Formats: sequence, C-alpha cells, structure tokens
Amino acid sequence: MSERTSARRAIARSRTGHGASLPIQPLELELASLAETHASIECWSSALDLRAVLAEHGSNVWIVSEAQLLANLACWTRVVGSVERVLFPVKANPSPAVLEMLAAAGAGAECASPAELLLARLAGFPDNRIAYNSPAADLMTAWRVLISGGTVVADSCEFLTQLDRHAARAFAAGHPRPQGTLLVRVNPSIDIRYRQSESWSELTSHAKKTGKFGIPTEEVVEAVASLYTLRVAGLHAHVGTQMDHVEPFVQLATHLGELADAIADRTGVLPTVIDLGGGLGIPFTSTDEFPSIDALGDALLSALDPRFTYLVEPGHALVGNAVALLGSVVTVKRVRGRRWTILDVGTDQLAKITLLSWHHPVLGPDGATLATNGDDALGGPLCFSGDTLLPATNTAHLSVGDPVLVQHAGAYCASLASTFNGRRAGGTVVVRTNGTLQRTAQRASSLDEPLARGHAWNALSSSQCERAPLALDVIAPLSSKVLREDLCEERFAYLSASSEGKHAYEFEFAVTSPVGFVSMPLAIRLAGDAAIVSTLRMLGYATKAFPVWGTSLELRMSKQIPTNEPVRVRIELAHAAQREGPKSRRLAVRFTIHGDAASGAFEIMFDEAGVGC
Repeated sequence: MSERTSARRAIARSRTGHGASLPIQPLELELASLAETHASIECWSSALDLRAVLAEHGSNVWIVSEAQLLANLACWTRVVGSVERVLFPVKANPSPAVLEMLAAAGAGAECASPAELLLARLAGFPDNRIAYNSPAADLMTAWRVLISGGTVVADSCEFLTQLDRHAARAFAAGHPRPQGTLLVRVNPSIDIRYRQSESWSELTSHAKKTGKFGIPTEEVVEAVASLYTLRVAGLHAHVGTQMDHVEPFVQLATHLGELADAIADRTGVLPTVIDLGGGLGIPFTSTDEFPSIDALGDALLSALDPRFTYLVEPGHALVGNAVALLGSVVTVKRVRGRRWTILDVGTDQLAKITLLSWHHPVLGPDGATLATNGDDALGGPLCFSGDTLLPATNTAHLSVGDPVLVQHAGAYCASLASTFNGRRAGGTVVVRTNGTLQRTAQRASSLDEPLARGHAWNALSSSQCERAPLALDVIAPLSSKVLREDLCEERFAYLSASSEGKHAYEFEFAVTSPVGFVSMPLAIRLAGDAAIVSTLRMLGYATKAFPVWGTSLELRMSKQIPTNEPVRVRIELAHAAQREGPKSRRLAVRFTIHGDAASGAFEIMFDEAGVGC
C-alpha cells in the first residue's frame, strides 16, 4: 500500500468519525483488477472450469463473482469513507443477485424509475439508502421517496419548483416534513473531456454543456434561493460513462464545492452533500488504460473538503468486472473462405457491442483469451449482421459445444438485453466467496415473454362474433370431474417446518387426494399457505391478523408428486417492498415442491393495517 493511499484512508476515517471498521471483510482472492494505479482485466473467471459449469448450468447464463463485487465495493468505501455513501445505479445491472449482495453489504441504490425503486426495495435496500434521480421524474414518486427518508435528485428548475409547491400544499394540510434529502443535479460550466476520444464519447458525456442533464451551474444559485418550503441539502453531477482519467472527478469535486459556497453566500445555508456520480471506466482489452479505484481516491485527496459528505454512484467500476456471460459454440461455418464461429449468446445480451463497438474480452474453453486479430470472426445467434462479438480473431481451436465466456459483462449488458428472435436469458449463477457455485435465477420460460404476457389471444377475431349460448349437456363431457367436484376432498396438514434465516423456509405436509397425486390446484394451495405462513413469520407475527392475497402466479410441474408420502415445500422470500401507504406491502415468493418436481413464483400483497384473516 502506498503512503498516499494510507494517508487517504486515514483522512477518510477522520471524516466519518469512526475507525476502519468497514462492513466489508478482506477476501482471500487475488484480484488483478484492483492494482494500485491502473485497472486490468479481472482474473477470477479464468479459474472457472467452464466445461463443468456449462454441463451443470447450461448456456447463456450470467455468472457473478461475489468476491470481486465485494472487493470493488470495499475500494469505493475507502474513497468516500463509509459504505452507505456508495450508491449503486440499478440501471447498470438490475440483477436481484447483484442487488441483494450490495444491499446486504450496506451499500445504497440509485434508481431512475418506480420499477428500479421496487427492485431495490425487494432486494433489501432500506429507504434511507435509496436515491431517486431521473430527467423524467414522477412528482409523487419523488415525494414518497423524500417522505420515507430517501434521497431525491432534482434534474431541472421546473421539477424543483413543482416539488417545492407540492411540499407547501402538504405542509398546509398538516402533513409532516419529509425526512429525506434533496439534491440538485448540476450541468457543470467547466469543460469535462475524455483523454482519449472514442466514437461513442458523445453518447456517454453526461456532463457536456449542451446535454439534457441537470441545471446549468450559472442558474443553480437562484434556483435554490427561490425555494419557499424545501431545503436543498446538496449537489449532484456525473462526468459520463467510461471516463478514462481522474482529472474530471477532481475538477467536479472542486466545482461543486465552490458552487455550494456560492449558495451559502446567497441563502445563508451551506449544502453539505456532494454526489460525484459515477463514470470511472474499466478496460475491455489488455491495452486499455483506466485508473484503478484506489488511484482515483488518491487523486481526490486534494479536492475533498471535510465540510462535505461525499457520495459516489459507480456502475462499470463496481459491477463491470464482477459479471461474465457464459455461452457455447453452436456451429462453425465458412463464408468464401472466412471461418465464422457462431455462439448462442450475442448482442441480445451484449447490446453495447453493437451500440458502442465495445468488444468484450472472450475466454475459450481453456481459460485463455481469444485474439482480437486474425482471419476468423466470432458471431452471435441473431438475425442481423451487427451481431458480431469479435470481428477479427482466431477460432481454429473452437468446436461445436465448446464453452466461451464473455468477461466484464456486469454493467449495461443485462439491463439493455432484448428478446430479439425470441432469445431469453438462461438465468444467473453466483460464485460465492468460498468458491461454490449457486444458481439464483432460473432460465426464462415462455411465460416471461414480455410481448405475450397479458395478451388476450384472438380477442380481435372473437370481438367480431355474436355471443351464442352453449347447452350444459355439451359442456359436461368436456369438464374434469376431479377439478369440478373431487378436489373438495383434498386435504393437507403440516408435519414439520424449518427455517434458514428470515427468508427461507421448508415444510412437510401430509396430503390426501382422491387421485393419489398433487394436482395443480392443490399445489397452489400448498405453496400459497406455506408462503403466507413464511411471510407472517418473517414479519414477526404469531397469528394471522390481516389479509394476504396473491396478485400473480407462475407454476411449472415437471413430475407427478404422489400423496402416499410427505410432500415437501420450500419457500424463498424477497424483502417486503412498500406498495401503497405505510402498511401496504408487495412481496415476491419463489417456491419448489418435492425438490424439482414443481416450482414457481407468487407475487403477494398484504396490508398490515387490514382486518380479518
């Protein structure tokens, strides 16, 4: 560790008012990407047995390194002095696995929509560690975030005025003042540039003077001074994605500090929170040069003012090198002498390759990196020419069925993924810090197809027909007597129950059924009752004192489950997220019945202020 790094960490400890007791434990993992000066390609994935992982978990699967993610978070924590000041932008990777690990480690979440707010809450981020920031923010969503103790970033003078007027009306009606934090996003007047201009630089320069984000520096003081009701607690800005040197962050910290002083001179109140946003880049080839997180922290030493609390919102530099995408070779062909090796993963999952020409490093089955020059090409499965992962490489050693791994796929890959050609992701596998692999998300099914979900099939043609009655004697032969009459004889009783922490439960049931196996309606009853019991247990209730109801259901039954032996049901609960009002909650529940014989998910609602059972 360098002397400057040691000094910076000592300063960080003095700013936070406590010692070095960060909630991130040292990890026994050699991480080349955490070098002192320059970031490099991660090395955790080269230790994987790709053939074994492919055989067990299949292809088109996201693989997340828990160790790399938490090590990156520890580095960012050292920069700002406290883990809750590291806000992960959910837009970078909305994977529940990633979000849960960051929430459990104490980080915060930056959300740009109600959907992202819900994901963050389901993953366990408390309201006081959630920020809402959008150029198209919803007024009532922002107000609820403020009331619940979260952070809201106002992107425009117009929105700031709307929020202030709403607060005035709320206070006049006797509502309490919000406990949250209000920041203003600044469009800096300083010139922020990439050191090396790329073809995509204009698309990712989020602090350019002609861009759509934030309030121009020269208008901020008057915008803050014009507020009648709310108080602005701090300032926010973002240099842009994949920034390739540290100077813009230093410039931004100084600029926002000077602007905060100007606000204090005008209003008498100093905004004390400065959010430096994200934007630190990571390498995608061995020749790329990007500063390490520690190098950024060293550079900020002279710019960080102890009067302010600093926040950061890293995307690429927090999760980018912690996730890889596992694919496999589906065919090898030649087109006029050129060898094309076609994979089952492509720009449906890796849109950045086409949008911004960011070609990721790709490992072959032996863990070696594929060349970025040669006469061959590595293509994806999609029906358009831009679906090319490596336009020039050497694939002579690849055969059909071989695994390949796309590295550094953690940021803006899954979040930009499409279902073009009906392609669906294969789920998520997490490499735990002890080296074990755990699947946390299953392969998507046809029920996950967004265009089909909720569609009323044949609604247009049926609307042209007149309604005609059907005689009951026509219906009767088509009906299932079991479903219609016999299921009332189905019974179940709990034999045993156990828990794994607050969010996982297992039950055994004695089941009687006239058909001798668990039907789908009975499966729903079993899993539903177990979900209710688990939810109430998680919330600390001893009795069922309010209604709990299901709003959506997915159920798959691949095997017949006999009822002449105990039936096992496993329940896994997400964190309860606020829905409408302080006591109304939404909860996601995954369940399995008798191992892998049946599986599915509920979305359930409950209102702790309700009555009845």
